[in-house]
Amino acid sequence: MDVLDKRGGIPLVSRAARGDTLLGSHDASSLAERLVAAGGAPSAARSAAARIVRHAFFRDPAVIPWGPAVFAGLGIGAWAHEALAALDPAPALALHERAPAEDGTIRLLFRARDGALVESVLIPGPGRTTLCISSQVGCARACAFCETGRLGLERQLAAGEIIDQVRLARALWNEAGGAPPLSNLVFMGMGEPFDNLPEVLRALRLLTDDRAFAFAPSRVTVSTVGVADKLPAFFAGARAELAVSLNAPDDARRRAIMPINARFPLDALRDAILAALPQGRRVLFEYVLFDRWNDAPEDADLLAAYVRGIRCRVNVIPCNPGPDPALRPPAPERLDAFVARLSSHGVTTLVRRPRGRDVGGACGQLAGARRAERERSVATEGA
Repeated sequence: MDVLDKRGGIPLVSRAARGDTLLGSHDASSLAERLVAAGGAPSAARSAAARIVRHAFFRDPAVIPWGPAVFAGLGIGAWAHEALAALDPAPALALHERAPAEDGTIRLLFRARDGALVESVLIPGPGRTTLCISSQVGCARACAFCETGRLGLERQLAAGEIIDQVRLARALWNEAGGAPPLSNLVFMGMGEPFDNLPEVLRALRLLTDDRAFAFAPSRVTVSTVGVADKLPAFFAGARAELAVSLNAPDDARRRAIMPINARFPLDALRDAILAALPQGRRVLFEYVLFDRWNDAPEDADLLAAYVRGIRCRVNVIPCNPGPDPALRPPAPERLDAFVARLSSHGVTTLVRRPRGRDVGGACGQLAGARRAERERSVATEGA
């Protein structure tokens, strides 16, 4: 049974993966708080927490040695053993399916302890390998071009379940001799990270801790559909990079494919970004391109005007097959013309080419294969 958010009926973390019981749901700060509550002095609690974080997450052991003897060997006093022993160091996820694509991308399907299915994608590239991870099971935002949105929101992921996507994917990649090494993380999988921000922030702190996973903050990106009122909390709680999904140059078209625009129109979103963006930081704007819908030269002009004055770059993404057959990728010449027009305005523009499309691992496709399987199963049962 899920715990419900009384404010909106949104499923929180399932009882099978409550954050307080998973070691992976604790960064050094929350571990120290737990140890202080167990009676430790703040300085001793911080020292013990740092040793536990390094012991548990600096490498990727299949099994994390755990228990009073291990704690004593780390130089942690008996006063902390009971509180630490109550934490579960085992992964909260297990690999359920591994689907390699022709281009080297690997879609990973994990099963949580309550049976929930979570998808991640390993994306090797020149000089780096990126892992696309999920923050929720399903998504409530219902963007018209995204398969995950068709599932609706099943529940939130605990920070430990977010962490375990990285633990398990990195171990799998290393065991296979994968190269380049995993160095980049993007929260662009299932779910809207800002709708699960407390758990996402806790995971981010552990992922960027030099004593743990040690990902460079500049190599960790969190993507949002534009939940503008959460921007201050995100920047206050994380050093990661921000990506904002725009996908249309005006409110009418954006509202047609992204329901969030009814609450936070483009001007309100822009004002919130300018107000919250820390000095020296920049935003990555994502713009999914649809054939003859938002890819005209005049649309590039409107987009350039919108981002003017914001320290940013724009990723142009040809759309992938999704739930709405009317939303199709543009012809190569229209893509090239759009990018050239946008660049002519002085906007730093990159094109994100489709990866993993043949296994349902490309942008907007996550959970699409699983949804199709469910529909076929229901049809078979009803036949």
